[in-house]
Amino acid sequence: MPQRKDLQSPSPLQDALLDETGKLGVVRARFDGFEESSFEGLISGYSSLKVLTYSSSIPIINRAAEEMEALEVVFGRPDILGDVANYLHYQELLMRELISATRGKDHIKSRIDSGAIQFYVVQEIISHEKLFLLEGERGTRVITGSANFSDRAFSGAQNESYVCFDDDPAAWEHFNTAYEKIKGRSTTSIIEGAQITGEFDPENLPAFAAGREGSAAPKVLLVQDAPSDTSTVHRAAAKPPKRYGGISSAVQAKNGVAKIDRPSAERGVRYVKSNSRTREENPEESLGIHLDSGEVILSGEPLDLDAPAEEVASDVRAWLSYFDGYRMFRGQHEKLARDYFTFWSWLYAGPFMCDLRNAALARGDDVWDYPVYGLLYGKSNCGKSELVKTLLHSMFDRDTFPPNDWFTKGNIPALMEQNRRYPLVFDDMDKVRFGQHAEALIKDDHLRLKEYPPVVLSMNAGQDTFDSELRKRALVVYTGASLPDHTGEARQLRQRLKDVKSDLGTALYREYLKRMLPSVRDGRDGPLDVLELSSSVLADLISEHSGSLPHWCRTVTMEEYGHGRHDRVREELIQQWVHDPAAWSRRGDKLVFRSEDIHGTITKLRRDIPDYLYSTGSRGNVIVFDAAELERFLGVSLSRSRGPLARLLGR
Repeated sequence: MPQRKDLQSPSPLQDALLDETGKLGVVRARFDGFEESSFEGLISGYSSLKVLTYSSSIPIINRAAEEMEALEVVFGRPDILGDVANYLHYQELLMRELISATRGKDHIKSRIDSGAIQFYVVQEIISHEKLFLLEGERGTRVITGSANFSDRAFSGAQNESYVCFDDDPAAWEHFNTAYEKIKGRSTTSIIEGAQITGEFDPENLPAFAAGREGSAAPKVLLVQDAPSDTSTVHRAAAKPPKRYGGISSAVQAKNGVAKIDRPSAERGVRYVKSNSRTREENPEESLGIHLDSGEVILSGEPLDLDAPAEEVASDVRAWLSYFDGYRMFRGQHEKLARDYFTFWSWLYAGPFMCDLRNAALARGDDVWDYPVYGLLYGKSNCGKSELVKTLLHSMFDRDTFPPNDWFTKGNIPALMEQNRRYPLVFDDMDKVRFGQHAEALIKDDHLRLKEYPPVVLSMNAGQDTFDSELRKRALVVYTGASLPDHTGEARQLRQRLKDVKSDLGTALYREYLKRMLPSVRDGRDGPLDVLELSSSVLADLISEHSGSLPHWCRTVTMEEYGHGRHDRVREELIQQWVHDPAAWSRRGDKLVFRSEDIHGTITKLRRDIPDYLYSTGSRGNVIVFDAAELERFLGVSLSRSRGPLARLLGR
């Protein structure tokens, strides 16, 4: 952002805030003497301390808090930080230090609750001044000079100047007025009692105060290019962490001024929280469900399952519009919509999968009907990534994914434990990473956690390497339909998705959870078709709020899904039969497929084809099928003329 001298037309707001910085304020004083002292000596005999500083340290704040009946600290800053991201990072550093300073000190927390200790941060102006105002039995004392409010500054270990005015009414009036003017006009309270229990929460950043209840007035930040500085506070002026890196998409600055009202504060909080995930810490993406009580906890807060009917109806309309967009896709778009509804039903039910699997393990049953992993793959531009984002948005009002390099056999168990039931999503997974880590993870049928999440892996069609053992343990959805790039339909659909997301809330999912809870609770005692239950709940909700059901919205069972999970290899076999007839031959009740592409076609088919289709004699570049089983699998009669398949493909 340009420096102030480069601004062509400063706003009236900037003029009002900065008009006093153009002239130097000079206090005339006389030298009255010199003495040596310490921090304790300087504050002894006083009960109230007000501090204006731009750098501080935790120990000296604790020392002052122990000694003073009343303590106020206003944190200024020596110049305007580079942008909104730097400033938010600066405020986070202050808050984390203060939270650390008060941790385990209940007496200090109680004094913060009572208002005896208060902390503020300047927002609208620059403050480089250091000022200490003391009152008590000894009278009044003003200390100013070069020293910040830090142990080092008051240790005598570095060269600082301390100018002291004792019981000087004129000095007190001047400096106290300046302090109160800065505090009253341009500060926001940093911390309150409710904000220092637990860990740092971006929602409590002073800059986002406008987004909290009872704080409707917008907050103003001045942000411009910051000159180089090596002071402690300018740790924040270095490259900000990822959680603030793209904050301009939520909080915008114009001509060096960022005006934060309630909507922008709420957007900012959501942005910071959604980007705060690390491999070791997960403050936001956590979901817990207590089946017996019916309580759902999202990121530490109870989720209200009593969704207003009109909001549920609005979500239903948004989803109908979303799925209607698949008519623009090339290929089998009706099948795509049905398959995506199956995936929708699975992901919505995903947080309950751990309960059903754990109950099945306790009964000694197989867990294959309760897949933890969902594999979504298809052609490029088939809408898979956008579908997952929209589903997450409709569930939790968040749609961010962890980076793919977190997906390893070593990381996933810890990430699952962190998320509890909140879905883990890895988008656009590459073949190498999938092969190295996914197969072992998916084939682990005995996860030893009480709560764990569904895991979504999406990838392009050319990267599927799913053997039968994997397919029977994961929910696998393939689509061959896609939307061509750079077309009017693509632009139209992108705009539709944007409109849908703006209308889509979480009411439908909250009502869904409310209806699913008793069924899952009761279903732990025996086998339960989770797809059938989930899809029927969704179909009922959509029917209730739309009056009719589209073709794609119907109850789907695990058995029906099981027939369709081999669609990709079924399509491949049909294409091989139609387009490469010389590769096939019949031997009695056997069909033989031969290909010289051993490492490509043969290897891929062998991994994807269900085991029961194989017949004896398969080896090398030859696959031998049981003809009757293959016909049932493909759903057509295989004659030498290949007529039925040709007709099936419209040839």
